[in-house]
Amino acid sequence: MKAIHLLIAVVTVALLASCKKYLDIVPDNVATIENAFTLRKEAEKYLFTCYSYLPSNGNITNNPAFTAGDELSLVYPLTFTAPGYEIARGNQNKVTPYLNYWDGESSGKDLYGGIRDCNIFLDNISKVPDMTEEEKARWIAEVKFLKAYYHFYLLRMYGPIPLIKSNLPVDADKEQAKVYRDPVDSCFNYIVELLDEAKDVLPAVIADPASELGRLTQAIAYTLKAKVLVTAASPLFNGNTDYSNFKDNRGVALFNTTYDASKWQRAVIACKEALDICTAAGLKLYYFTPSASEGNFSANMKQQLNIRNSINERWNTELIWGNTNSMTNQLQTYSVPRGLDPSLITNTTPSGRLAPPLKIVELFIPKTVFR
Repeated sequence: MKAIHLLIAVVTVALLASCKKYLDIVPDNVATIENAFTLRKEAEKYLFTCYSYLPSNGNITNNPAFTAGDELSLVYPLTFTAPGYEIARGNQNKVTPYLNYWDGESSGKDLYGGIRDCNIFLDNISKVPDMTEEEKARWIAEVKFLKAYYHFYLLRMYGPIPLIKSNLPVDADKEQAKVYRDPVDSCFNYIVELLDEAKDVLPAVIADPASELGRLTQAIAYTLKAKVLVTAASPLFNGNTDYSNFKDNRGVALFNTTYDASKWQRAVIACKEALDICTAAGLKLYYFTPSASEGNFSANMKQQLNIRNSINERWNTELIWGNTNSMTNQLQTYSVPRGLDPSLITNTTPSGRLAPPLKIVELFIPKTVFR
């Protein structure tokens, strides 16, 4: 009996050892970092993953600028989800915040997840064998731009944020994961540093519009740098004494409350550089030019079409960055009054539920017009 028990024990141990060896593999259908950078085709998918975190700024559900303020108003109660409008109604909270771009919840994008994927890309793109160094350099510049943009988006929403210059190792302990927020000046400087590394490596124009429209160019990078530096120089971040006591638990001040005129000087230089780069790329203000078959337009109508078509005409000369994630269709759908076209009176798609309130209209048109 003892011999039988001993035999069973030996066989069991052998089976467990063999199972461990057999199971210690990655299944063929499970993606790994190594697989993602074995060939150009796979690396390109990872590049587009880095792009996929771009916020849908034209979507009223995702952009806090549309419905979280008072420039636009919705008919309440809502028939769709609009987290920004709940912020406007005073319902924002810290437990499950609306438009959470920190964690990617409640219609927000996971921008820290996007930064993590950008870091993974930058750490591994050099391993791809079937790419030229020039193409790798371009892709690296694109991802550095995206990393800068995601940090800038978070900075505008949350003020001082942790800068994730590199990913934590997978075996990092709890204390390593407790990162501090960086002061806003450090945040702006790091964002500009990334843009400076990327801007001149990017192409001046998109050579293959059929397949690459929406990809990053020099004009986009220079323009974002100008916007970042103008934001840094603005009164909100430049000498704002309202944040004099805004410090972390180490006593580090997260806002510099001393006004610095040199920030405006840097912003002016960046704006001029952006203007020159855009002009060289053929980007300029859009002006409506009617065709001969369209007849004559009054000066007033031409001016209206200059403004309208600068937004509505695709890929016009005024468009610096055509973000393909914008999703502007929702803004149009909810703004168009239902039944505007008598032939489509039964069409329920346009809801006419979104419009500027009267107090905003009066900022542009004298009140006497409404009396």
